[in-house]
Amino acid sequence: MAELRFCLYQYQHRPLPELRLRWLRAEALGFDVLWNVDTVVEPDTPGAMMFDGPSTLVQMALATSKIRVGTLVSSMYFRSPVTLAKATMTVDHLSDGRVELALGVGDPSAGAAAAGVNWTVREQVARFSEFVELTDMLLRQDRTSYEGRYYRCRDAESVPRSLQAPRPPLTIAAHGPRMLAITSRYADSWSSWGGYGLTSEAELFRLTRDRSLRLTDLCAELGRDPVALRRSLVCFPPMRPWASTGAFTDMVGRYQSIGINEFVLYWPRTWDSRASQEDTVFEHVMSDVAPGLKGGPR
Repeated sequence: MAELRFCLYQYQHRPLPELRLRWLRAEALGFDVLWNVDTVVEPDTPGAMMFDGPSTLVQMALATSKIRVGTLVSSMYFRSPVTLAKATMTVDHLSDGRVELALGVGDPSAGAAAAGVNWTVREQVARFSEFVELTDMLLRQDRTSYEGRYYRCRDAESVPRSLQAPRPPLTIAAHGPRMLAITSRYADSWSSWGGYGLTSEAELFRLTRDRSLRLTDLCAELGRDPVALRRSLVCFPPMRPWASTGAFTDMVGRYQSIGINEFVLYWPRTWDSRASQEDTVFEHVMSDVAPGLKGGPR
């Protein structure tokens, strides 16, 4: 079974010196992974500042020394498998083998229209299946040729290979049945965030549980051990992990009971600038509570 992990999700929408301080604080507090985001706009605040994801990922790798780093998710809207695989290999070397790769179709609010993307849902899923397959191949072998409907390459070289073998860990973000099927075939980790428009944490819990059960069934159909697949949850509203120490501990226990073993957490007061207690809870949880939770399920 995959060990429990806590990750920090930090958009690159702050001044660069402030971001660097947050990255270093995340490392000092013992977070396992530091994620940024792949977007050409600030997803939640139109017109707000936003730096490029791949460029700041390099800065994250160079500024830190222990924490694992990655982009949640590298979006099919903006990236090509050949260049993405080369960039992933490069950051793996720059970070001494600390990079993690996460793939997703992409959130329309991240700038799909700005990039000229207007795919149907069916086309998105079909494209994504090829996107994942080819990226996986490129990271596993020295030379790759591929002829798909949407993606093609001929004798694409992956030299040098990544430091992590057979490739850096792969996370896939998925909710629907076809996307979960892709996840069950290729991913080391499944990422879920519930979705927009949820009215209660109970609804989010039910959706996450149902998706996790479906993923278990899909793994079994492939003859894959479902327990070997990490299950990650982005703690997005209506979740409030920094409301109190007790709320955090209860949240982890509840979701561990349905197989979740990774929690992706936003910096305090991301969603409510008035919630001043979140800063204190954040520091206390990561310094004193999280290390104890990693000792095993409650």
